[in-house]
Amino acid sequence: MLTMSSLALSDAILALACLFAVFMMAQQKAFADLHKGSATAALIGFILMGLASIVGSLRYGFSNIWASPHEMLSNAAMYMAPPLIGIATILGVSTKAWNKPIWGKLIIGICLMYEVSRWYGMDIIYRDLQNTVLLLIIVYSVFRNAIDNNARWLVLTGVSSYFIGALIIGTEGTLAGYLRLDLFRYLIGLGNLLMGTGLYFVFKDRTKQTL
Repeated sequence: MLTMSSLALSDAILALACLFAVFMMAQQKAFADLHKGSATAALIGFILMGLASIVGSLRYGFSNIWASPHEMLSNAAMYMAPPLIGIATILGVSTKAWNKPIWGKLIIGICLMYEVSRWYGMDIIYRDLQNTVLLLIIVYSVFRNAIDNNARWLVLTGVSSYFIGALIIGTEGTLAGYLRLDLFRYLIGLGNLLMGTGLYFVFKDRTKQTL
């Protein structure tokens, strides 16, 4: 019962962090036109994580009838959210943009890669490799391009939180008496708070008075 309660709590906290990031990415009027497509992609990524966390909190806090939708949404968030948020960040700091057809092809490609990797039993390797490559490219892009200094350190700190949570802590077993899954969620939630704020500064239109 205690384990279920801790899982429900960590999912609820992650959900709140996702909702904060969703709110930041929803400030479309504050963003430069160039970045609105990337902001929308990041928004979708944060929404996927938020939905998975909300349903997970219902599953662990109230009833196991939410198990199937939780697993489905968790898979969608695990494989779709990182590339959507990661590529949006890379484009934002590089002052570049993709049009809707390219984003559509990306989503189809992610789905195909996931299915192929799952078919061959390599979905976890694919997930970790995808996340590692995205985080490294984000760090390179942040240092290579001239961006707002606040945004730079927010994004870098967010990337560090993602890296520690996803690639060091993981989700299996315990660490110092705590479930790794709980620690993972707290670190991903912290990463969302930092990344959501950092991306707001990256995307916002500098020619306007914004928040």
